[in-house]
Amino acid sequence: MKTAAIAFLLAACTVGEDAAPPEDNEGADTGDGEITADAITGCTQITTVILYSEATYELRLPEAFAAAPDACTRYYVHMPALANDKTMPRMGADKVHALGPNFHAMAEFSWSAWRQWIDASPGTRDWELAGKAFRTRMAQQGYDLQNGDIWAINEFPTTTRTGELDVWTHERSAVRGLATGDGTLTVKGVVYTAGMGQTLQNVSTLKSNIENWLQQDAWWTDMGKYVRWYAYEVYADPHNNCVVGSNVIADSENVSAYLEHLPRIAHEGGAKTAVAASYLQHHYVPLLNASFNSNVGFGNNLISMADYVKFSRLQIYATHVNAAHVGYPGRRIGFAWAPKDSTLEQEQYLAGVIANSVGRAYPSNKFYNYGKYACSTDGNLDGCGCTVAGDYNQAWDAFGTW
Repeated sequence: MKTAAIAFLLAACTVGEDAAPPEDNEGADTGDGEITADAITGCTQITTVILYSEATYELRLPEAFAAAPDACTRYYVHMPALANDKTMPRMGADKVHALGPNFHAMAEFSWSAWRQWIDASPGTRDWELAGKAFRTRMAQQGYDLQNGDIWAINEFPTTTRTGELDVWTHERSAVRGLATGDGTLTVKGVVYTAGMGQTLQNVSTLKSNIENWLQQDAWWTDMGKYVRWYAYEVYADPHNNCVVGSNVIADSENVSAYLEHLPRIAHEGGAKTAVAASYLQHHYVPLLNASFNSNVGFGNNLISMADYVKFSRLQIYATHVNAAHVGYPGRRIGFAWAPKDSTLEQEQYLAGVIANSVGRAYPSNKFYNYGKYACSTDGNLDGCGCTVAGDYNQAWDAFGTW
């Protein structure tokens, strides 16, 4: 997306505040034993917020959203696998339900742990059986599948982009087993897939692999059948986006080129990638960086809290602007919460900033005119104006063309 296009969009956002984003609304029970996404009475649009954390019992970020919940938003809270047995769903879904009627628990299906489970009994276990077994364990551990709790695969391996070791077959089998369970209730879940860090300079091999992956129609068709949301781990680096001397519009364009590179190149593929593009248009969720003071696995976030707050709002603003312009990711957004060496007060403050920014950007039944409120209560973009010594990495612009 070019700067001129974004500038035009921002001008257009001064009218039509009640308009819906160009995507279909979330569905409800289809009547054939499948729960896709419950409708909410009085809501013409439903916002989806995915909240990932490896320390869910702290519930820092979910609690911040629960402090001022939006009536037309559903919040999905990740429950990490047990440390001593990662094939067992963690108990505590009731803690999530207690946050409010729109809060649902996601039980973590650990890809690596279930691979070991399969390998422990060669010839008698497979990925579909693993998925079905996990669904049984979810019910035993108190997950309410009838009322919105779901599963989440953490995470598809990096070989997903290449198809090595027959991984595409294994993944299709796993999501089928997880979704169908014992055959009485189909429940679609979430799949996380690790992206490459934004600092990557040479994206040629990555782009080639992704283009091939996006042409695997059978794989993407099964994602459509069994996976409600595809959460791509795109942890933007503030040093590649909050460049000193830039401005919020340019920063937003730059961060979107990275956050949305997967659905963007899918749409550029035309007929070759039509199946993947259609799926991603309606199910892609960028999993954003919410990892203050961390320098491992989530980019280099060793910056001041003041700038990290603005950077957090910038990611939300950019996600909204992209959705208003091209439709994806619609009213869908996610966060990987992993602050490091931070105080309770810092974490509560940052969690509140993120929750309030999302609430302002995605208010009930309104969309277009509200993206700027991600930055501040009065719509001033300065609230997204982070400044960090660094440079834009424009390598991700390559995904704007096939």
